Amino acid sequence: MDDKRLKAQFSSKSNQELQFTKEDRQKVFNQIEKINGGSYIPKKSPVFLKKFAPVTVSLLIIGLCLFLFTPLILPENPIKKSNTGDVSASDVQPTQTEIDEPVALEPYYQTTFDFGKLSGGIKSVPIEDVKAMYNEMKTVFDYVHVSKYPLVYRGYYEGDTSFVEGYEQYQNPVDMNISNPVNVVSRDWEGNEILTTQLKTVLLGESIFKRFDDSIEEGRNLQMSDFTLAAPNEPISVVLGNAYKDIYELGDMFSLELISEVMDFQVVGFYKSGVGFQNEGALHPENFDHTIVMPHFIPDYEPVGEAAVFQHAFHIAELTSGYIRIPESIERINDKYDHIVGIMEQMAERNNLSGFYIIPDRPVGIGW
Repeated sequence: MDDKRLKAQFSSKSNQELQFTKEDRQKVFNQIEKINGGSYIPKKSPVFLKKFAPVTVSLLIIGLCLFLFTPLILPENPIKKSNTGDVSASDVQPTQTEIDEPVALEPYYQTTFDFGKLSGGIKSVPIEDVKAMYNEMKTVFDYVHVSKYPLVYRGYYEGDTSFVEGYEQYQNPVDMNISNPVNVVSRDWEGNEILTTQLKTVLLGESIFKRFDDSIEEGRNLQMSDFTLAAPNEPISVVLGNAYKDIYELGDMFSLELISEVMDFQVVGFYKSGVGFQNEGALHPENFDHTIVMPHFIPDYEPVGEAAVFQHAFHIAELTSGYIRIPESIERINDKYDHIVGIMEQMAERNNLSGFYIIPDRPVGIGW
């Protein structure tokens, strides 16, 4: 039987990202403009900008105030002391989120695989065509793949809620309809009632994981061999955020649900405290401290059973939902959009995927 919980969760993912794109991309680009200099004239939607300009300006002012004054309000990050009790210069190591000046945001066009175009549902993803599309995108573009869909703990969760996806939003809701994400009553693929808790997870692509080579405190970073999974029972390598050091050790293994199948994971490293990146500009910082970071691997085996087929299809299609870096200056970004879309359309047609990709015309900013 179909897992309706998973279908609802993942089918809405692309729509949520697209909704942010249409309504909030200009705020992000204003951040890029302020930090990097230059000007940006949106390619479309002049009516939208005119209507919401006062709101956008207000939000931008508030955001910049928070950005500038937060270091004055919050306490300093803790630092290690030497055995004598004095702080040595070598002990004071800046983390990736300690910023003396604004992070330079790189502009990207976001591409999203449109699952809604599949007449046979998610399980009908043309896997080999998508793999070919993915390989071509990596070759032609400076393509970055980083995504978030949570690993799921099955059973009664008694751990720290800091590791739980969406718990902060539940505690401080903008939408009053947000429910407690801990120990949610769900059903598995066979229809059995289970308790589930989604954990904070980031999936990194092959082109991006090396950016964190110098951010490992213990163990190792992900490596290229982690991006192919030879069998479903083979453990998936993960690097854990620093807060997990109180729970796991190098080499430890645990089992969590990935999309629709329970998989085994093995700890190969821990990040330094404060490591992360800024997604959608400074509006959405991604801190790895309470996060499981895993490779967006390609399974090199045939799935057996409906749940495994569903997992394969969604996981592989998501490889082509990522970010295409724009090498041109901000002033020329408008000119590059049609060119990139044209190339993507040609690729999609060659790989029998015409009409499956959504590329909003407003760039997003990512700071590494």
